[in-house]
Amino acid sequence: MRWASARQRAVGTFGGLRGRLGEVGVLTSAVVLAAQAFLALIPLLLSIIALAPPTVAEVLIGQMRDRFGISGDTQSMIVELNGRRDQLRSTITILSAVVVLLSATAFTRALQRIYEAAWGLPRVGLRGSVRGLVWLGGLIAYLTLIGLGLRLAGGGLPGTLARGLLLLAGAVLLWWWTPFVLLLGRVQPRALLPTGGLTAAATLILGGVSNVVVPSMVRNNERQYGTLGTVFAIESWFVVVAAAIVLAAVIGAWLGQHPGRLGDTVRGPGGWERTPRSVFRPRRRSAQSSADAGSGR
Repeated sequence: MRWASARQRAVGTFGGLRGRLGEVGVLTSAVVLAAQAFLALIPLLLSIIALAPPTVAEVLIGQMRDRFGISGDTQSMIVELNGRRDQLRSTITILSAVVVLLSATAFTRALQRIYEAAWGLPRVGLRGSVRGLVWLGGLIAYLTLIGLGLRLAGGGLPGTLARGLLLLAGAVLLWWWTPFVLLLGRVQPRALLPTGGLTAAATLILGGVSNVVVPSMVRNNERQYGTLGTVFAIESWFVVVAAAIVLAAVIGAWLGQHPGRLGDTVRGPGGWERTPRSVFRPRRRSAQSSADAGSGR
């Protein structure tokens, strides 16, 4: 009887999470998010490498090379990219930078839809794209500061600890701020802390795993298919990371909206919803306005 009661409580507690995972569609959302990340964010990253200070660009290129285990022809291309930063910078115009930023909003819109589905919020249309540009600006600042911080951390045990703390703090801050911005401030910041913590933990753990798994995957694919094999391997790993981001978003929203004591602890007093400033708030016609419109007044 006790086990049956415990099982019933567990089903009642986690049944909503299972239903929400099905509504969001973890696998489908992860594939879409990974594809948009690869197609939209890689050109943005190359632009950052071209425009960033040399020390920051070297750190970012080194992270790409070490994290993905890039070697062979692909490594030669990356080394050539680093050596031709001046030439690459000269090809970037204001128009091309705007096009890259606008293209990158395809990724932010995909991520925004995931957060909206996880929290059960309506879509916001064009205002979401504007907030996507704000998030991209924050991402550029984040990558620049992280690259500079990793460069200045130094070596030895103190440097290793400093880099670890920097990456942890930066990841939590980034993934706590991300849904707040993309949801247009419609969720209380405290309610988003589980999303930030879970996403940061997942991405950092997968980052460590990628140091072991991805290099061999990339090398094997590159041996068989050349640079195209590298693309396949990296895109496959992007799907894994994207699935972790989607899962963290759904679990974080479920925790923030949980009706019991668990939810009260996570979101604090006052509920999870937040009324943003009117300039970012989706327009809603009041009942009186609708009645006036219907009567022709």
